[in-house]
Amino acid sequence: MRRAKGFTLIEMMVTLAVIVTLLLIAIPSFRTFQQRAALRTASEAVLGFWNQARLEAARRNQMVKVGVKVTGTSYCLGAQTTTNTADATLCDCFTANACDVGAYPGNQQQWNGSTLSKVTLGTSDWPTVATNKTAVIEPNRSMLTETGDAGLIQIASPAGSRAYLLNMQVDALGRAQLCESTSVAANSRMADFAQRRCAP
Repeated sequence: MRRAKGFTLIEMMVTLAVIVTLLLIAIPSFRTFQQRAALRTASEAVLGFWNQARLEAARRNQMVKVGVKVTGTSYCLGAQTTTNTADATLCDCFTANACDVGAYPGNQQQWNGSTLSKVTLGTSDWPTVATNKTAVIEPNRSMLTETGDAGLIQIASPAGSRAYLLNMQVDALGRAQLCESTSVAANSRMADFAQRRCAP
């Protein structure tokens, strides 16, 4: 007699059990991967925005002020030309074309669930102090006009099982870099930032 070809019910149940087990193991890893990817994307966009503002200062041969505006749970960065080395007035980056150099993001969805958790750039100290100031970039060497304006923008990953934090640090020379916050728990450290950690 010829045997019928195909799977038995037991073989199918074992296969399904193996697939379900693998999925249960993979889902948490995939979620933390999504958290890290969203944080990297937002942080690199903020770093790119800062570097673009420095380039625009040199290209236009004008000082450019960069600030962070916070309204409730919405955040944006704006860059605008200025003639005042200590200009502390934010341009309204929530309004289209209000900042003549640029604004980020175009809409809040571009944060991909990431949030700002601290801003000390431009001698502001949000959220400890409600008002933010700007950091002014001079055109000749792309340095900050006020050395005290050096600071950071700290970005937190979307909510999830881990709490990842990256800082965009800006020094008095206007140079910016991404580094991992030293305040994150050991289980929330990102391997690719192991050699690039900074306070807070």
